[in-house]
Amino acid sequence: MMKINNTALKSKTCIFLSIFVLSYLFCAVTPVQAETASSNDLPVLVVSAQSTVTASPDQASVSLAVIGFDKDLNKAQKTNNTNTERVIASLLENGIEKENIETSNYTIQPQYNYESKGSDLPEIIGYRVRNEVSVTVKDIDTLGTVLDSAVKAGANNINYINFEKSDTSALEDKALAQAVSRAQSKAKVIAEAADVNIVRILSINEGNVYINPPVPLRYADMGLGGAEGAAKSSQVPIQPGQI
Repeated sequence: MMKINNTALKSKTCIFLSIFVLSYLFCAVTPVQAETASSNDLPVLVVSAQSTVTASPDQASVSLAVIGFDKDLNKAQKTNNTNTERVIASLLENGIEKENIETSNYTIQPQYNYESKGSDLPEIIGYRVRNEVSVTVKDIDTLGTVLDSAVKAGANNINYINFEKSDTSALEDKALAQAVSRAQSKAKVIAEAADVNIVRILSINEGNVYINPPVPLRYADMGLGGAEGAAKSSQVPIQPGQI
């Protein structure tokens, strides 16, 4: 039974908006150091702010692989094809839409014996076939069952699991509003401390938006355990964390 280390998913990550810059025109009551507008030599106050928002992910991207070996290339391909078809069938049976299943990589690698005697060239001892499938799981609550079924069907490598937010537009809007509010607050504090009056906003410059998902859960954090793992749980435990 495959086990997942939940601690890899518990750290919160975020949508990060930086840097949000507002330029204010103000009237000086006492002299202050400030940038000046080149046209009218008017004092300008420039402030910056940033905002961070977090949210629960609502989908996951998973990379699965079926890996096999055989001395005969045709047999290696046939076995891999059969196992991959079983994995895809298990995904469909667990509610994954066909458009959310995609072949992402397919490789055939000859395996060599570099210690063969009687020849200067290494001996081909077989072929390793790898078929990778990328899956988008729209319902995170079913992710454990989906992974379990895929492994039982023949997936013997899980490259990673990425937790995502399908639509981040509302979160970005929230981050923008928070950044503007913070910039306005900073400008007010500075103006009061410098004993000047803010007249109006001259310009607003939006910075970059960074979306940092939880650290991907990789194959190194998983294991295909034996009877002990199977006795503890019937499916893969999943904790999506925050984005």
